[in-house]
Amino acid sequence: MIRKAYLIVALYSASVAMDASSLCAEDIFQDRIAPIFERRCVSCHNGHKREGDFSLQSAAEAMMSGYIEPGAPEASHLLDLVTVVSGKAAMPKDADPLSEDEVRLIREWIVSGAKWPSERQLEESHVNDFDWWSFRAVRRPDVPQVNDQWVRTPIDAFVLKQLQDRGLTRAPDADRRTLIRRLTFDLIGLPPTPEECQAFVNDPSPRAYENLVDRLLDSPHYGERWARHWLDVVKYADTCGYDKDKLRLNAWPYRDYVIRSLNEDKPYWRFVQEQIAGDVIFAGQPDGILALGFIAAGPWDFIGHVEVAESKIDGKVARNLDRDDLVSNTLNTFCSVTIQCARCHHHKFDPFTQQHYYGLQAIFSAVDRADRSYDLAPEVEARRYQLTSQLNEFKADLKSLQKAIDDAGGQRLAELRSQVAALQSKQQVQKDPAYGYHSNIAATQETMKWIEVTLAQPTDLSRVVLHPCHDEFAGIGAGFGFPIRFKVEITSATEKIDDVQWTTIADCTTQDYPNPGLIAVDIPCQVAQAHRVRISTTKLAERKNDFIFALAELEMHNAKGQRINLAQESVVDALDSIEGPVRWQKTNLVDGKWAKVSDPQIDTQLNELNQELQLLLAKLQTPQRVQQREALTKSITDAENELAALPTGEMVYAASTNFTPQGNFQPTAGVPRPIHVLQRGEVQHPGDEAAPGVLPLQAEAQWQLDDGLTESQRRAELARWLTRPEHPLVWRSIVNRVWLYHFGEGIVATPNDFGRMGAKPTHPELLDWLASEFLDSGQSLKSLHRLIVTSSVYRQSSDLNEANAALDGSNQYLWRMNRRRLEAEEIRDSILSVSGALDMSAGGPGFYLFELERPEHSPHYEYHKFDPSDPASHRRSIYRFIVRSQPNPWMTTFDCADSSQSTPRRNETLTSLQALSLLNSRFNLIMGDVFAQRLQQQAETLGDQISLAVQLVTQRQPQLDERHEFSNYAQRYGLNNLCRFLFNLSEFVYLD
Repeated sequence: MIRKAYLIVALYSASVAMDASSLCAEDIFQDRIAPIFERRCVSCHNGHKREGDFSLQSAAEAMMSGYIEPGAPEASHLLDLVTVVSGKAAMPKDADPLSEDEVRLIREWIVSGAKWPSERQLEESHVNDFDWWSFRAVRRPDVPQVNDQWVRTPIDAFVLKQLQDRGLTRAPDADRRTLIRRLTFDLIGLPPTPEECQAFVNDPSPRAYENLVDRLLDSPHYGERWARHWLDVVKYADTCGYDKDKLRLNAWPYRDYVIRSLNEDKPYWRFVQEQIAGDVIFAGQPDGILALGFIAAGPWDFIGHVEVAESKIDGKVARNLDRDDLVSNTLNTFCSVTIQCARCHHHKFDPFTQQHYYGLQAIFSAVDRADRSYDLAPEVEARRYQLTSQLNEFKADLKSLQKAIDDAGGQRLAELRSQVAALQSKQQVQKDPAYGYHSNIAATQETMKWIEVTLAQPTDLSRVVLHPCHDEFAGIGAGFGFPIRFKVEITSATEKIDDVQWTTIADCTTQDYPNPGLIAVDIPCQVAQAHRVRISTTKLAERKNDFIFALAELEMHNAKGQRINLAQESVVDALDSIEGPVRWQKTNLVDGKWAKVSDPQIDTQLNELNQELQLLLAKLQTPQRVQQREALTKSITDAENELAALPTGEMVYAASTNFTPQGNFQPTAGVPRPIHVLQRGEVQHPGDEAAPGVLPLQAEAQWQLDDGLTESQRRAELARWLTRPEHPLVWRSIVNRVWLYHFGEGIVATPNDFGRMGAKPTHPELLDWLASEFLDSGQSLKSLHRLIVTSSVYRQSSDLNEANAALDGSNQYLWRMNRRRLEAEEIRDSILSVSGALDMSAGGPGFYLFELERPEHSPHYEYHKFDPSDPASHRRSIYRFIVRSQPNPWMTTFDCADSSQSTPRRNETLTSLQALSLLNSRFNLIMGDVFAQRLQQQAETLGDQISLAVQLVTQRQPQLDERHEFSNYAQRYGLNNLCRFLFNLSEFVYLD
């Protein structure tokens, strides 16, 4: 079908007919030339995006370029670019050429002197006309009254009326063998067995066909077949794509969710809402999270998210493209509109602006793709959701409290922290391989830890000195693991009993102790007959997403000020210890070794600054703030502990705002990122901030959402907008997709584009009747299938009628059934099925058809190293592990969908590689042997084996000449080679 660019009718309805000389020069530009440039040129040729180093945004830019020479059309290169030569024009690029009238007007304008008012700046224009078939409200039309017994359903009446109007005749019904083969492949994607075929052909019941339809729709294999169509559209795969193409080991639960939802015949409105905002609208229900695999189904740039910071240009680009995928996947899938065309400029053909596009990005601005848990018990997931929300609020309040303290500390607090950091960076560290003591790792900061030194005999003490550790782990360096809150206690008791009296010589538990770096913490004391010294913590130092207690050395001095050699005279105990000699072990605490700095002067300065910093922080920590911090800290700890105690459930790769950080890939905790309208789609040229919104479906319609909505509320509003009964796009889109997969061509031939650059419906009234019927009858996809496949239109034969073909060669109006080749998955599953090797196990992780190498870094998917005889790989193809960057060669040969892009309709090619694959691939060689073994086990004579083989492959008995030829071939080359030959029959891989 020829595609036509939409023209604004009002622009030329009168002006084209007028002679240019009848207007003044400025009127010519203002009324006729400027609209052409704004609509067709300025989107690429402007001050920001000077394609071809040429801008048409202002007079100065246009005239300086040399593209326009006033009074000299022959010297004006612009005319050369827009003039059609041999059916084509150089500009506009990738769009329909300007009309003859438009080119003539530009020529006359140049001839007249190319007058352009200097103050007139051109801006990109866009179509703002909703008078297009797909934007009009769905109205249930009357079913045509046609007097013909052929009409079994209203579908037949609509189609027959079109046929009669065009002088076309209908084809007769297909025979029963053809119908069961067609219907079984269409509904479950597998060949019927000889027994099923014979039973249907011989069934005398007047409802034999309807009973067959019901049986197939009730089969669990129905969901497996139709999920493949859906996954093609949403770009599902088990790897991320892009450079490293990392594995998504938890993507498969979404695939299983789609299969199960289709088998359960879930109402379409719920199917849609679950995939956009199931965690909100259906909170606490597993499907509400599993369905969010839709949002995460497409490609994802590991390097751009994990290895590049979000603040960097490449990081911004990666995240912008990621949101583009979320927006385009949603609107392409559910609405069949190409909203992605508005990322860089207003949509050139449909009434969507950049503001609309980035408003949709704003809905997804807090969402990322990551593994998240789901639970089988609804109450557990509901509690998890509640705790997670509370935890985010507590952490936000704690962050606000810290900001208030920092603000109160003013410039001096910032200076002290900066000076301490600068001096610490200058220090050179000297340390022994025995670093010190290191506790076990804790998940929460308030976990209590302690370590204790017992002297050989009671001693009078004058001071205790704590020496901090130094470790490069996570870039921490000096002060590694030094507790934030702690106390030091001494007792003279020799026995370790509960009611021991301790003397506290240092209590740092009421406020945070600043990181001392490598400055020793000197604690003077006058304690007689000290026997045990204990350091216990109430708030641990952060390591990397976890918390620890570490100390290089515990030093003691006796009453005379002499250092006690603890290595010889003491025993070290601790609550726990990682004990990783020689670096970390309890005995290192008293070995006389600790990290030292190279410049004592810097050490002294650090000590002075740290003391001032500690005093300032003590003033800022008012009793009210201390109480608030403690309450928030306790609330956070309690929430984290309860979350940790909940059943972990299973994992699914889905939309998420809370997940384990990975490099630069950090969760948003549900806080939407600010989204700006990007000039020319470039992250370096942000414009105004975009308000979250949906698409207007009519002129002046309200499309912006409330700015105060949370991330989850934004998605919920989008989900409800999509499933509004009056939505003109969603209901037409889904019935058109189902129609396409049954007939090989949609009522609208462009299933992802219902806009002006897409095709118009061949049967617009039928499309609206189907949409109305689907919407008003419970939105059951199985009922829609039943309605279509029980029609006479569907039951027609595919026989050629020369007279009809002369009038409608592409069979747009369905005067016969379209013939189709089986899809790649159907061919593979059919080979496994007839060979007797098919494993019908359903669900679970995908099976590999490759050998996996280097999975931790940049995975390699080696298909040539895989053994196709592995029984684990003999499951239905819907369950295979799908790789984006290196798709399966055998499947690709048969036009399998490219999972990196939405594939609403697959190509159907005919190549020599297909024949070679069916004949010589390792898979077919092995399956030929397996098929032959099945035949030999189930039939005794060669003749019976050939008869069974043909029935399994073609659902019919072999003819006499076929029996003779196949018998001779098997005797000469072997039964296994005959089986491979049968896999190559057109009758095997084609329907009808």
